[in-house]
Amino acid sequence: MTTTQRPAKPYKEFPLFAHPNGQWCKKIKGKAWYFGQWEEHEAALQKYLDEVDAIRAGRDPRRQRRAVSRDAVAVADLCNLFLEAMDARRASGQISPRHFADYRHSCKVLVDYFGRYVCASTLKAADFAGLRQSFPSTWGPTKTGNEIKRMKTAFRWAAESETIPALPNFGPEFKQPPKAVIRRVKQDRQSRHGTLDFTAEELRGILNGSDGSLRASVLLGINAGFGAADCGRLRVNNIDFETGWYDLPRRKTAIPRRFYVWTETRAAIRDAMAQRPVAKNQDDDELCFLTGYGNPVWRENASGSVSDSVGKALLTKCRQLKLHKPGRSFYSLRRTYETVAGNTKDQVAVNFAMGHSDESMAAVYRQGIDDQRLIDVAEHVRQWLWTRKCEACGEKQFSVSDQWTCESCEKANLTEKSS
Repeated sequence: MTTTQRPAKPYKEFPLFAHPNGQWCKKIKGKAWYFGQWEEHEAALQKYLDEVDAIRAGRDPRRQRRAVSRDAVAVADLCNLFLEAMDARRASGQISPRHFADYRHSCKVLVDYFGRYVCASTLKAADFAGLRQSFPSTWGPTKTGNEIKRMKTAFRWAAESETIPALPNFGPEFKQPPKAVIRRVKQDRQSRHGTLDFTAEELRGILNGSDGSLRASVLLGINAGFGAADCGRLRVNNIDFETGWYDLPRRKTAIPRRFYVWTETRAAIRDAMAQRPVAKNQDDDELCFLTGYGNPVWRENASGSVSDSVGKALLTKCRQLKLHKPGRSFYSLRRTYETVAGNTKDQVAVNFAMGHSDESMAAVYRQGIDDQRLIDVAEHVRQWLWTRKCEACGEKQFSVSDQWTCESCEKANLTEKSS
């Protein structure tokens, strides 16, 4: 039976209606409550009669249910045991504090919905469908998918560690949104606000109005797709300032990463280092960028929260220049780099510079990449950034100078003066 072929009520006085998600439903005090599958209308009616008084009194019957035996594991116990295991992974560096904080938030959503004492092994597809329906409407498909994935991870860990006897049946509704839905949301956002990358003209405007760590960080973002976290963790010895090479695995994935740093980027990093204050923490003394208080421009706290001063500085600059749009952030520099560098048609070199994973068989056999390919990609993006079109003569000219003048027009003026 499909969701478009909803059954009629078994009899006229039946108090529930058939919801498109496959369950019998009743709206009580403005909220939808689900009581069982279409095929089991008698059981759904009995569940409704058992719980309706408590719901009308303002209580959630699911939170009043107790575990069926002393040996059964409640939802709260499952979440606590799972978080203990994830916290051990966080302490050993296997996952980041932010990743652990996300797990903790997902577990809180589970406990808030099902209650602390519901037996985890008794949960059925209808329960998970109700959980999915309870998600806030403000959650987009990406956030919804991430939450579902983390919740399933908790139950999968519990089953594999024999905390619960088996993995529950999540049912057809408790799934990550299809990629087509995510693409449609992205297309809708682009139709309303445009793409999230920057144009060369926009970036030149940001760079001309910036100095210190912001200018250097923006250059690193467009030079090789650096994110705010990469900028915050960058240390003096990570870059060979003589040859211009950065060669360090990406911390997030431990994938090798190597790229050529432009002369302009190296100069901006040196300028930022000359302006930085004394590090508040001695361990941060080798960082290239520090805030005015001597802290890293990006840091992840033990609680999983993030302090991102470089991202905030770019956001402020974009608002000043009227370049801000929903969804545009420091990571948009990485999007811009990928877009522009991809036009070199050397995606292998682009992936190597960005630290992207490559699961292909070619990557297994590939033992390295020629430096000239990485230089060519870096120079292509550099030419894209600083090549401008003269409004007077239409000629394209390359210049990194803020005080730019068209050479063709100047030569024409000199010729006219000499004649």
